[in-house]
Amino acid sequence: MYYNPYPYFVHPYHYPTSPLAQQLAVRPIPQHLAMPNTNPFPPVDTHKLKISATRIKAIMQQAQLLTDKIDSSQQFAHDLMNAAQLSNKTEVDKLITSTGITMKFDANYTPDNFRIRLMDNGCCGITINLSW
Repeated sequence: MYYNPYPYFVHPYHYPTSPLAQQLAVRPIPQHLAMPNTNPFPPVDTHKLKISATRIKAIMQQAQLLTDKIDSSQQFAHDLMNAAQLSNKTEVDKLITSTGITMKFDANYTPDNFRIRLMDNGCCGITINLSW
């Protein structure tokens, strides 16, 4: 049989307590040793967050225009992918604009994916990653 030299008490009232431990438990921490209760951040203001949430809805509608066009038109998807693979930035930008996107965007592409970032004046943005 294994002998455990350290007793294990299941019920909290069975733990042995010494008078010293009880004295330390009730002593308050001196104020100069306590952590300061200051918040380093400014007060929470949700105004800008709510504006960003409202504007992101419009950006999502613009992203929907592009993805709907790619999904519904085989010719458009072919032309966009071909222009991207040929690194023809002006043609890629022209094709994206032809979907009805009116906001500022930045298109990047690699041999295996296409990334477009729709931005709204530093407020917020959405990045769409499409693989092929």
